[in-house]
Amino acid sequence: MRSLDDSLNQFRLASRDLFNQHFRVAAPYDNEGWVWEQRFAAVEAELFEHLVAAPHSIAAEAYGLPQPGMQVALRQGILAPAMINRAIDSGDWDHPLNALGKDAQLSFVRFFDWDLLGVRDHQYVWVRIDSWAAHPEVAGKHALVEWQYVMFREALPLG
Repeated sequence: MRSLDDSLNQFRLASRDLFNQHFRVAAPYDNEGWVWEQRFAAVEAELFEHLVAAPHSIAAEAYGLPQPGMQVALRQGILAPAMINRAIDSGDWDHPLNALGKDAQLSFVRFFDWDLLGVRDHQYVWVRIDSWAAHPEVAGKHALVEWQYVMFREALPLG
């Protein structure tokens, strides 16, 4: 499995800096902030394709959808703090489990900040829990984990 750490971290920094310096507007809720965010989303999708997917010849889904070709794993330890969806694809991050285990199989979805129109840091990595033997009830749910707890790598081909 090839590491995607450098490419995804380069993308993380480029994406947040591009938004913060060129697409974020003052008083965004009174000043077309959502228009600028939509413009940025189109640019961010291209940036993801050209900085991550294409250099690694990964057939990527659109940025913001689960990326089966991009695995997320814990850097160290057996658990990392996480916020897990209560229901699959919900916006509620309050599942009783509050950590992900090293044995959980995770796919990259996107970087995340709570305030889409404010200054972005991309503090969180949004992942899909593909499987987890210890907690099969959370398979298919999404989770947020702070980026410093994870590493990125290319998924092994199926079969």
